[in-house]
Amino acid sequence: MANSNRKLSRRSVLKAGILTGAALTVGLPVTKKVLADTVGTANETSQIGFFYDQGKCIGCGTCATKCNLTWRWPKGAKWRKVIFNKNDIKTRLSMSCNHCENPACMTVCPVKAYTKREKDGIVVHHEDRCVGCGYCMYACPYNVPQYSETKGYVSKCSFCASKQDAGEQPACVSVCPTGALAYGNLAELKKQPGLVSQIAGMPSPELTNPSFVILPIKE
Repeated sequence: MANSNRKLSRRSVLKAGILTGAALTVGLPVTKKVLADTVGTANETSQIGFFYDQGKCIGCGTCATKCNLTWRWPKGAKWRKVIFNKNDIKTRLSMSCNHCENPACMTVCPVKAYTKREKDGIVVHHEDRCVGCGYCMYACPYNVPQYSETKGYVSKCSFCASKQDAGEQPACVSVCPTGALAYGNLAELKKQPGLVSQIAGMPSPELTNPSFVILPIKE
Protein backbone atom coordinates (compact mmCIF):
# COMPACT_ATOMS: atom_id res chain seq x y z
CA MET A 1 0.00 0.00 0.00
CA ALA A 2 2.75 2.45 0.97
CA ASN A 3 4.67 1.98 -2.27
CA SER A 4 1.59 2.42 -4.43
CA ASN A 5 0.69 5.64 -2.58
CA ARG A 6 4.09 7.10 -3.38
CA LYS A 7 3.45 6.53 -7.08
CA LEU A 8 0.21 8.49 -7.15
CA SER A 9 0.14 11.16 -9.80
CA ARG A 10 -0.32 14.81 -8.96
CA ARG A 11 -3.76 14.72 -10.61
CA SER A 12 -5.01 11.70 -8.64
CA VAL A 13 -3.75 13.11 -5.35
CA LEU A 14 -5.49 16.42 -6.01
CA LYS A 15 -8.75 14.67 -6.89
CA ALA A 16 -8.70 12.51 -3.75
CA GLY A 17 -7.87 15.49 -1.58
CA ILE A 18 -10.66 17.66 -2.93
CA LEU A 19 -13.31 14.98 -2.40
CA THR A 20 -12.31 13.88 1.09
CA GLY A 21 -11.25 17.30 2.27
CA ALA A 22 -14.66 18.69 1.43
CA ALA A 23 -16.30 15.98 3.51
CA LEU A 24 -14.05 16.71 6.48
CA THR A 25 -14.83 20.43 6.31
CA VAL A 26 -18.57 19.94 6.69
CA GLY A 27 -18.26 17.01 9.08
CA LEU A 28 -19.82 14.35 6.90
CA PRO A 29 -19.12 10.66 7.48
CA VAL A 30 -16.79 9.35 4.80
CA THR A 31 -16.34 5.71 5.74
CA LYS A 32 -16.44 3.55 8.85
CA LYS A 33 -13.79 3.65 11.56
CA VAL A 34 -10.45 2.16 10.63
CA LEU A 35 -8.43 0.49 13.37
CA ALA A 36 -5.08 2.20 13.81
CA ASP A 37 -3.08 -1.01 13.80
CA THR A 38 -4.40 -1.92 10.34
CA VAL A 39 -2.84 1.17 8.76
CA GLY A 40 0.86 0.46 8.47
CA THR A 41 3.72 2.82 7.83
CA ALA A 42 7.14 1.97 6.47
CA ASN A 43 9.05 4.03 9.02
CA GLU A 44 7.16 3.49 12.28
CA THR A 45 10.43 2.76 14.07
CA SER A 46 11.28 6.46 13.84
CA GLN A 47 7.97 8.14 12.96
CA ILE A 48 6.39 10.21 15.71
CA GLY A 49 2.71 11.02 15.82
CA PHE A 50 -0.16 12.55 17.77
CA PHE A 51 -2.46 10.68 20.15
CA TYR A 52 -5.97 11.96 20.90
CA ASP A 53 -8.35 10.63 23.56
CA GLN A 54 -11.92 11.60 22.64
CA GLY A 55 -13.26 10.77 26.08
CA LYS A 56 -10.82 13.05 27.91
CA CYS A 57 -11.28 16.06 25.62
CA ILE A 58 -13.38 18.80 27.19
CA GLY A 59 -13.32 21.08 24.15
CA CYS A 60 -11.54 23.91 25.96
CA GLY A 61 -9.41 24.78 22.93
CA THR A 62 -6.32 25.39 25.07
CA CYS A 63 -4.23 23.34 22.65
CA ALA A 64 -5.12 25.60 19.72
CA THR A 65 -4.72 28.78 21.76
CA LYS A 66 -1.25 27.78 22.93
CA CYS A 67 -0.21 26.89 19.39
CA ASN A 68 -1.33 30.31 18.18
CA LEU A 69 0.41 32.14 21.01
CA THR A 70 3.62 30.19 20.36
CA TRP A 71 3.77 30.51 16.58
CA ARG A 72 1.54 33.50 15.81
CA TRP A 73 -0.53 32.00 13.04
CA PRO A 74 -0.79 34.16 9.92
CA LYS A 75 -4.11 35.95 9.67
CA GLY A 76 -6.84 33.59 8.50
CA ALA A 77 -4.89 30.40 9.33
CA LYS A 78 -5.72 27.79 11.95
CA TRP A 79 -2.95 25.30 12.53
CA ARG A 80 -4.97 23.28 15.05
CA LYS A 81 -8.73 22.85 14.84
CA VAL A 82 -10.95 21.79 17.72
CA ILE A 83 -14.40 20.34 17.04
CA PHE A 84 -16.54 19.84 20.13
CA ASN A 85 -20.21 19.06 19.62
CA LYS A 86 -22.02 17.99 22.79
CA ASN A 87 -24.85 16.63 20.69
CA ASP A 88 -22.59 14.41 18.59
CA ILE A 89 -19.68 13.16 20.67
CA LYS A 90 -18.54 10.84 17.89
CA THR A 91 -17.26 13.82 15.90
CA ARG A 92 -15.28 15.34 18.81
CA LEU A 93 -11.79 16.09 17.52
CA SER A 94 -8.62 18.13 18.01
CA MET A 95 -6.41 17.90 14.94
CA SER A 96 -3.52 19.64 13.25
CA CYS A 97 -1.18 18.42 10.51
CA ASN A 98 -0.92 14.63 10.70
CA HIS A 99 2.65 14.46 9.33
CA CYS A 100 1.64 11.61 7.06
CA GLU A 101 3.89 8.87 5.75
CA ASN A 102 2.76 9.75 2.22
CA PRO A 103 2.09 13.49 2.42
CA ALA A 104 -0.21 14.62 -0.38
CA CYS A 105 1.02 18.18 0.12
CA MET A 106 4.57 17.15 -0.67
CA THR A 107 3.50 15.07 -3.67
CA VAL A 108 1.84 17.95 -5.48
CA CYS A 109 4.07 20.90 -4.51
CA PRO A 110 5.76 22.18 -7.69
CA VAL A 111 8.54 24.05 -5.85
CA LYS A 112 9.39 21.41 -3.21
CA ALA A 113 8.35 23.62 -0.33
CA TYR A 114 7.66 20.47 1.72
CA THR A 115 10.18 18.00 3.08
CA LYS A 116 9.83 15.06 5.48
CA ARG A 117 12.45 14.74 8.21
CA GLU A 118 14.13 11.36 8.14
CA LYS A 119 14.80 11.18 11.87
CA ASP A 120 11.20 11.57 13.05
CA GLY A 121 8.92 11.89 10.01
CA ILE A 122 7.86 15.47 10.67
CA VAL A 123 6.57 17.11 7.48
CA VAL A 124 8.16 20.55 7.27
CA HIS A 125 6.83 23.42 5.19
CA HIS A 126 9.50 25.87 3.99
CA GLU A 127 7.76 29.23 3.74
CA ASP A 128 10.71 30.79 1.90
CA ARG A 129 10.14 28.39 -1.02
CA CYS A 130 6.34 28.62 -1.10
CA VAL A 131 4.79 30.50 -4.05
CA GLY A 132 1.23 30.30 -2.73
CA CYS A 133 -0.13 28.23 -5.63
CA GLY A 134 -2.52 26.36 -3.35
CA TYR A 135 -1.97 22.89 -4.81
CA CYS A 136 -1.28 21.48 -1.35
CA MET A 137 -4.49 22.97 0.00
CA TYR A 138 -6.56 21.07 -2.56
CA ALA A 139 -4.54 17.87 -2.22
CA CYS A 140 -4.52 17.47 1.55
CA PRO A 141 -7.53 15.36 2.58
CA TYR A 142 -7.40 16.92 6.06
CA ASN A 143 -7.53 20.57 4.94
CA VAL A 144 -4.31 21.29 6.81
CA PRO A 145 -2.37 23.84 4.68
CA GLN A 146 -3.74 27.35 5.17
CA TYR A 147 -3.19 30.26 2.79
CA SER A 148 -2.63 33.76 4.14
CA GLU A 149 -3.59 36.71 1.95
CA THR A 150 -1.40 39.03 4.02
CA LYS A 151 1.67 36.78 3.83
CA GLY A 152 1.12 35.43 0.32
CA TYR A 153 2.08 31.89 1.22
CA VAL A 154 0.78 28.73 2.88
CA SER A 155 1.50 27.70 6.45
CA LYS A 156 0.75 24.76 8.73
CA CYS A 157 1.63 22.96 11.98
CA SER A 158 5.32 22.11 12.25
CA PHE A 159 4.84 19.62 15.14
CA CYS A 160 6.97 22.17 17.03
CA ALA A 161 10.02 20.61 15.38
CA SER A 162 12.41 23.24 16.76
CA LYS A 163 11.01 22.81 20.28
CA GLN A 164 11.34 19.03 20.03
CA ASP A 165 14.93 19.41 18.81
CA ALA A 166 15.55 21.39 22.02
CA GLY A 167 14.06 18.61 24.14
CA GLU A 168 10.68 20.28 24.68
CA GLN A 169 7.13 19.06 24.09
CA PRO A 170 4.92 20.36 21.29
CA ALA A 171 3.10 23.45 22.54
CA CYS A 172 -0.37 21.93 22.17
CA VAL A 173 0.51 18.80 24.13
CA SER A 174 2.25 20.72 26.91
CA VAL A 175 -0.92 22.56 27.97
CA CYS A 176 -3.71 19.99 27.55
CA PRO A 177 -5.35 20.01 31.01
CA THR A 178 -6.82 16.51 30.79
CA GLY A 179 -4.13 14.60 28.92
CA ALA A 180 -6.42 14.18 25.93
CA LEU A 181 -3.61 15.15 23.59
CA ALA A 182 -0.23 13.43 23.61
CA TYR A 183 2.52 12.41 21.20
CA GLY A 184 5.25 9.84 20.83
CA ASN A 185 6.70 7.09 18.69
CA LEU A 186 3.91 5.94 16.39
CA ALA A 187 4.69 2.25 16.71
CA GLU A 188 4.54 2.51 20.49
CA LEU A 189 1.35 4.55 20.45
CA LYS A 190 -0.36 1.91 18.31
CA LYS A 191 0.25 -0.77 20.94
CA GLN A 192 -2.62 0.61 23.00
CA PRO A 193 -5.78 -1.40 22.27
CA GLY A 194 -8.88 0.16 20.77
CA LEU A 195 -7.21 2.89 18.75
CA VAL A 196 -8.52 4.06 15.37
CA SER A 197 -7.11 6.25 12.62
CA GLN A 198 -10.47 7.56 11.50
CA ILE A 199 -13.74 8.78 13.00
CA ALA A 200 -16.90 10.24 11.44
CA GLY A 201 -16.06 13.07 9.07
CA MET A 202 -12.47 12.01 8.46
CA PRO A 203 -11.15 10.65 5.14
CA SER A 204 -9.72 7.17 4.77
CA PRO A 205 -6.28 6.92 6.41
CA GLU A 206 -5.19 4.74 3.50
CA LEU A 207 -4.88 7.86 1.36
CA THR A 208 -1.83 9.30 3.16
CA ASN A 209 -1.14 7.08 6.21
CA PRO A 210 -1.49 9.83 8.85
CA SER A 211 0.67 9.76 11.97
CA PHE A 212 -2.34 10.30 14.18
CA VAL A 213 -4.20 7.80 16.37
CA ILE A 214 -7.46 8.26 18.23
CA LEU A 215 -8.93 6.54 21.27
CA PRO A 216 -12.65 6.90 20.50
CA ILE A 217 -15.39 7.39 23.06
CA LYS A 218 -16.87 4.06 24.00
CA GLU A 219 -20.29 3.58 22.51
